[in-house]
Amino acid sequence: MQETEQSEKDMIGSLLDDDQSECSEFRSSITKSQQHSQSPIKSFKDLRDSPVIYEDPTQQEFPSTDPSNFYITVQPTFIQQRQHSLSHEFHSYILPQQPIYYPCQDGYFSQKRTKKLQLQTENDTTISQQCQDQYASLIIQQSFIQGNEYQREKIFKGLVDDLFLLSKHKFGNYVIQKIIENCNQNTRTLIFDQLNSHILEMSYDKFGCRVVQKLLEFILKQQKVQLITQIKPYALKLIFDQCGNHVIQKIIDLVTDAEFIIDLVTINVDKVISHPYGCRIAQKCLEMFTNDKLQELYISLIPLCERLSFCQYGNYIVQHMINSGPPKGLEVIGKFIKQRIIEVSQDKYASNVAQRYITLASEEDIASICKILMNQTLPPLLLILINNSFGNYVMQNFYLKCNDKQKEQIQIQVSQYEEHQFTQYGRHFLQYLARFHAC
Repeated sequence: MQETEQSEKDMIGSLLDDDQSECSEFRSSITKSQQHSQSPIKSFKDLRDSPVIYEDPTQQEFPSTDPSNFYITVQPTFIQQRQHSLSHEFHSYILPQQPIYYPCQDGYFSQKRTKKLQLQTENDTTISQQCQDQYASLIIQQSFIQGNEYQREKIFKGLVDDLFLLSKHKFGNYVIQKIIENCNQNTRTLIFDQLNSHILEMSYDKFGCRVVQKLLEFILKQQKVQLITQIKPYALKLIFDQCGNHVIQKIIDLVTDAEFIIDLVTINVDKVISHPYGCRIAQKCLEMFTNDKLQELYISLIPLCERLSFCQYGNYIVQHMINSGPPKGLEVIGKFIKQRIIEVSQDKYASNVAQRYITLASEEDIASICKILMNQTLPPLLLILINNSFGNYVMQNFYLKCNDKQKEQIQIQVSQYEEHQFTQYGRHFLQYLARFHAC
């Protein structure tokens, strides 16, 4: 004991003489460090829980420094330990294990992620079960895309009995989509035959509707007709469904004989165009079909244009009719906008219609609108629009379309107003005028 104290005193120097408390703390830390360094590894558990020590200083953990190495080798952690101190029994346990390769996007997986994937691989899980894991499903997708025919057939046979289940799974549906994209036509036929009786149920599902859309892209024409035949009696319900409307849009995009959808929209036009999902179907019809096939639909829409302009979803239909609709529709829309320019310009949704119309309006239409705004009324109509949160944007578009004489009239009218008469939106318009003339 005396020798230990003497050696400690020699190591510490004059510290023992200066502060007894500091000396005690220092002695305690040395004793603990000695005990820790001399403690032998008595079991395999002690070695596994001990910190990783790399004998080779050049050896690195994740990520891989080689940018061309897309696949990384993931070995069990305890292989990196000091192997010379392990027993022969432990050596015989770890040496037969083969390295596991995992693809990754960022160059590496975290330690926690690696351990999870390793446990999944060690367990005898089926391909169908692996497809339901977020990261294992990515591996299966990549393996199917890059694999040969034998590997693809093995993957497909592993999940063919669970196609319907995987199609509705949040990760499994991506595997099914990749298989449909990259397989041959015989395999697509097998998939279609397996899912054919569940098409309607999948169309209402958040993930299943994606598989239905992918099938519509790649299956044969005869199979498309068979698929649409099942959907046709329920098409109106699908139009109003959050997931089903995407299936209907895909049918409009890919199938030439989808005129039954136009008939449905025409018959239920008032209900469809006021619905958040139905509005998109009506707009898709107007985009994809020629005016010859849309005559009945336009005849139904024209009387509703005034009301649709103030609708949250219907205003998009009116804007499309201004761009691509028949001349009769543009004439009706222009007439009511000129009559109700103040009311239309101050509405959140109708102001978008007014801006679209002004952009495509003729010089005569611009002159008639300018005449309405320059009337000496109280309060001034021009000042009302300038000071409105939506109307000031309509006025900016309108000013851009005016000729030089009309612009001068607007400037004279604006200069007569006093500064306190302008709101923050009115000042936005004044700043616009300043930028416009500064250019």
